[in-house]
Amino acid sequence: MKKLLHTTLKGLFTTGLALFMMLPAMSQREKGGGIITQDQVRQITDIVKPIKDQLERQISGDSRYLAYVDDVKRVEASSSAKERNSLAAKIKEKYSSFFKDTWSALRVDEAGYQNKIRKVFPSDLASGIQFGDFLGFTMNSSSSSKSQALESGPDQCLDVCGIAAGEIISSSVLIAGASGSYGNCYLSTIAMAYSSSQALVGIAETNGYLRNGITIPGTFADDSRTLGVKLSFNLNQGATCIAALGVSYAETRVQTFASNESLVVFAPLIWMTSGSKIKTINENYVLLKKNVSLSKFWAMSKVFSILDGGNMGWSDISNIKWTICEQK
Repeated sequence: MKKLLHTTLKGLFTTGLALFMMLPAMSQREKGGGIITQDQVRQITDIVKPIKDQLERQISGDSRYLAYVDDVKRVEASSSAKERNSLAAKIKEKYSSFFKDTWSALRVDEAGYQNKIRKVFPSDLASGIQFGDFLGFTMNSSSSSKSQALESGPDQCLDVCGIAAGEIISSSVLIAGASGSYGNCYLSTIAMAYSSSQALVGIAETNGYLRNGITIPGTFADDSRTLGVKLSFNLNQGATCIAALGVSYAETRVQTFASNESLVVFAPLIWMTSGSKIKTINENYVLLKKNVSLSKFWAMSKVFSILDGGNMGWSDISNIKWTICEQK
């Protein structure tokens, strides 16, 4: 019976991964597109396959593991972020010792596997990887352009928050949800997914945009004067992935003209992995009038889950202070 269950799980996982690979590539709407590609997902699943096979043989028929899967389903059945976090905390307390004992018995060369996973990525991304339990990891990256000195004087300045225009574009597959919201001074995106032996793959993605609403000619005259941009905002990014002999991935990204902030969370086997980023960002830069549309926000949250597992990723941009001045 246990051998049959192992064979069934292995077949379901292979089918789920194949379905994921057949789906359209992850969003490439903005420069750089997604952080992790489908091919890199395949490489990571191939790397950890020997451990996954051992785990299946060790725990697939264990009553404690089956109870864990049921509890994971309860977490993913909830659409409330607060309730999900509470249930996830209970799972950690309830099953931590079981998985740690199982992992210890496998005698996994964690350092060796971590090194193999790092080599899947270019060095700039690999350096941002932080591993947690059971080869789950977060990947944090930040980049920004150097602030420019803006001219001072009686420039004509505009508070962009009063005229900013937003847009939310969401998509989801099977048991998943994607949504977002925006206003003159905030932008939020969230994505959630769940997969199981009945719904092998769950995928969701939300793209949110906040554009400055300035027209040239119109708001400003069409001439050779430059635009000085002053922008500051609070950023809150977070993601949680839960896997049960499957794959769970979440990515959240925020990009402006001068900054690019991303957070990836990946649970390639079992258990849960979480990550977060909270910071304040300040930007000063100069644009030619013809490039005024480049001063904008793009926020993206996307997730996918294969076999038993689920996830949630979100980005919140708040307290935006956004001024564009026509410099003399």
